[in-house]
Parts: sequence; structure tokens; C-alpha cells
Amino acid sequence: MSNGFIPSFNLKGFTMQYLNLRTASWVAGLASLFLGACVTSNDSGNADPAYANYKVDAQVAGQSLAQNYSQGQNWNTTFTAPSNMPTFGEVSTKVGALTKQAALAKRADINIDSAGKLKANLDDTARGFATIYTESNLLLVDIQDTAIVKWDAEAKDQIKDNEHIVSWKRVSRSLGGLHVETSLFTDGDGDGIINALPSKNSKVRITFTKADPGVTEKTVMLVGAGPNASFDDDSDNTILEATWTKTENGKITGQAAFLDADGDGVVVDNSKDCLVEARYSDLNPKNRPLVKQVDFDAKIKVLAHKAGNEPKSFSYAETMIGGRVNEITMRNRAGGSEIVKNDTMTVRLETKVEDGNDTLQHAVIEFVMNPGNDLTSDTDDVCYAIHINQDKKLGFERHAEFNFVPDAPIPHGQDPKAGSFDGSMTYANGKTASLSGKFSPMGFTAKFIGPDGGSSQVTLTKNGDVTGTP
Repeated sequence: MSNGFIPSFNLKGFTMQYLNLRTASWVAGLASLFLGACVTSNDSGNADPAYANYKVDAQVAGQSLAQNYSQGQNWNTTFTAPSNMPTFGEVSTKVGALTKQAALAKRADINIDSAGKLKANLDDTARGFATIYTESNLLLVDIQDTAIVKWDAEAKDQIKDNEHIVSWKRVSRSLGGLHVETSLFTDGDGDGIINALPSKNSKVRITFTKADPGVTEKTVMLVGAGPNASFDDDSDNTILEATWTKTENGKITGQAAFLDADGDGVVVDNSKDCLVEARYSDLNPKNRPLVKQVDFDAKIKVLAHKAGNEPKSFSYAETMIGGRVNEITMRNRAGGSEIVKNDTMTVRLETKVEDGNDTLQHAVIEFVMNPGNDLTSDTDDVCYAIHINQDKKLGFERHAEFNFVPDAPIPHGQDPKAGSFDGSMTYANGKTASLSGKFSPMGFTAKFIGPDGGSSQVTLTKNGDVTGTP
């Protein structure tokens, strides 16, 4: 078991890949091209007086739609999992192997192996325990292992590997001692030892600590041996608690936890399906200089016998240093948060703004899609529609929206073959412009209504013929 755990839930709801980014890019270009083609006049109307005589080429203003859309495409980069949390599918609680690593040689020598690497300190046997330790000096890291063994009849007899281990600790130092990783196994059920006993469901508390100058990350897990009373056979091992904490210069800046979400009293039981809630919050996340804080909440169905997992719900938010808050939420056809197989799901990417000096007021991108029957793969996903809305507090361009609906659902990884679109722009001088149209393998038709109320239409056939009305 290592202490460099990262969650690797195969949750396509946690990335934007299943939103069919080829389609997203195509629609973004369409929105930018046509909404950007609108040119407003300097006519007055129900306008902001500051812009009553303002003229703007909306080809420039309309670019904000594409920029906002690109922001949505890149949300898959926002999922920075806590670096010390365990992957459920890969966690092994086989601490029973410790008895093999730290077995006493049944004699009170200082060196208790032929190579002289495994040593025993028997100074505390009068207090009921002995210390077994070893140290390895490798090229880039120094490793120290220490086992505290109960000094009882089992420690003194001639039977190997029957000792009662009170605790086990490994310390790894690298980078000249600046980077220190520690693994500590201690009693978790009150019997004073970490061995699994056949008469009870033994528990062990495992603490992983990673320390760098000024920053410390700690993961604490309480694991159970299960009814078979074996950590070597993890088919029914359980995870009862799992938390992660990050501190910087003594201040808590990050926290995460895996929680029981189905009321069975355990987080994960390898012998059965379990519903798990994952929560995560981190201030100033590493390698993300523009992000002030991230918050994450999801429910995952962890399948029995490490068969994988399925997403059940998901939400994410990041607060930027400039004050904007980006959020992702998912809703099913009934409006609930549960991710439902073969259901119509709406994935909402929303940007909220609290800073009064920010030009943006509010922005929303919605993908209407079906995740298919396999929630662990995007191969059966389809996209039904895409909607974009954006409002600004400052500047000439105040409101923009764009909608795209394909004639047939778009399979993952494919471009739309036919569909309809419509978009509009509202400016600070009270004027509006809009464009709507359709396309298919046979050609393309679009209608534009300008700020003065005049309209024009253009049709392009597959043969290259162009017709239009002024």
C-alpha cells in the first residue's frame, strides 16, 4: 500500500469528454460566426444613455460567445483530485503481511537476521513490548521501518509469524530530507493490536502523511478485516472511514472525505455494492494560480469485488481569484440530481459574478444529453441540444444567447449532420439582432434580422448555388 493515492473513479460525469467536444467546437464556431456577423446601428431607442450614439461591429462583440463556450469545453481540466485520497478500486488493506516483514527471530540479539539489517530493541520488554526496526539507504530515498511487538508468550515461543503487532510505521525521506512520507498502522478496534483475529472483525487505523516545507497532507483510514478475519484476503475487507486534510503553515487549507451514503454503516465493503459520497474542498489548489478555492461533491456506486464504480450524482464549483464562481451541476428529466441510465440529463455550466466591477453578470451553457446504459463509458452517449446564455453588466453587448438542436441525436465523437439553430444579441443602446437557420446534407439556410428591423435570408445548396433576399 502506497501513500500516493489519487481517486480514479471512472465517472464520465466528472469530465466534459462525454459532452462530445467535436460537436461543442462546431456549435461554438457557428454561434460566433453568425451572432458575430450582426452589426448594430447608432439608432436610439430604449437604451443606456451612455451608449445611445454608439456604433459597434458585433462581429467583435459576438466573439464573447465563443470564448464563453470555450470556457465550458475546458472544464474537464478543473478536476484536481486530492493527492492523498485512496482509489477505492486499488486500495489494499493487506496489513497482515506486516507479520512477515517484522517477524521476531525468537532470540534477544541486537541483530536478528543474518544480514544485520533487521534489529531488535528489547529495552522495553519489562513494559510489555519490543521494538523491531530496519533501515534502507537507497539512491534517492532513506526508508525506516519500525514495528512495536507485544512481548508476550507468542513473541517468545518458537512459532513464526504468530506475534501480536501493536503498531507498524514506515518513514521515507527524500530530497535531502525536505520531502517526508509516513505510513502508520495502529489499532482501530480497542484490542491493542493490528493483527486480524479470527474471533472478531478486526480493525486497523492507517494514517498516511506527506510533508513538504510548509505543506502537510494527511489521509486517515479505518479499515476492517471483514467476516473472514483476514487482511490478506480482502474480498470482504471494509473501509469504515476515509478523510484527507491539507495544512499550509499550520492552517487547514484542504479537506476531503469518503462517507457512507446508503446507511449500511460502512463506506466501502468489498463484498457488496456500496453507495459512497465523496466531498472535497481545497484552497489555492496546486498548479492552478487563478483558482482560489474548489469544492466538489459526488455520490458513487462502488461495485462489489472491485468490479468498478458508477456515478450517481455530481456537483463542482471553483472560485476564481477575480471573484467569478464556476459551477457544474447535473439534473435528470425529473429535475433530480441522480444520474440515471438512458435518461435525458442536463449538464449545466454556470458562471456567477459577485464583483460589481466585473463586466460579466451571468453566463450559462447547458448540454442536453443521454448518458446511455453504461455510465462508465461515453461510447453510448448522445447529445440532444446545446443552449448558451450570457449577460453583461458593462460594455455595449449586454445579452447574448444561442441554441442548437440537431435533427437526430448526435453520437459521441461525431459531428452533427443536420439541425436548426437560433441566436440573438441585445445591446446597451436597446437594439437587438438575431439569426436563425437550418442545415443538412442538402444545404444551408439562414435568416438574419438586423437592429433596424430589416431582414435578409441566404440559402446555400450542396452544389454550391447561393440565393438570397435583401
